[in-house]
Order: sequence, then C-alpha cells, then structure tokens
Amino acid sequence: MTKCPLCGTEMRKERKEIEKGVWATVEVCPQCKDEWIDEKEHDRLVDLFRRKTFNLGGSIAVRIPKEIADALSIREGTEVNFSVQDNKIIISKATS
Repeated sequence: MTKCPLCGTEMRKERKEIEKGVWATVEVCPQCKDEWIDEKEHDRLVDLFRRKTFNLGGSIAVRIPKEIADALSIREGTEVNFSVQDNKIIISKATS
C-alpha cells in the first residue's frame, strides 16, 4: 500500500464509479479523503475514452466503448443525436 502524499496516512484501494457506468480503481486516504489514480489506471481510462475515426462507406465513423454504451443502454439500432458545442462533438441518446 502507498501513503497519502498529503498527510502520510496509509491509503486503501476502492472501486469507484467515476462516470456513469465507468468504474476505476482508486486509492483513497481514510484521513483526508483525497483520491488518487495510479498511472496504469489513468492510461486505461484514457484508452477507454479516446477513439480513432475510420471510414465506413462515405462517412467517418467512431466506435462507442462497450462500458459507455452499456451505461446509456445504447445498442445496435439505438438512435443518437450529434451536436457541436465549443469545438466539441456531443453524442447523446435520442429521446422519444
């Protein structure tokens, strides 16, 4: 186990939901309640949320990670909406 870099207390590992349906192993300090993610877990999360586009017919496509699709109940055939805000593409599940 590692010690908290802020107070020196022994930290404990916990699984926490950091985004809806996305879980990570974090180290939590029982004293100051600070939370830390190690480099390996950080890299796993970056890989989960970063995707490369690919060509599909005449369009550019992107895959939605299973963890995110499961959290939002998105399956093949589910309608989604695209919007652009502040130079970002927002994908949301369409509402009826």
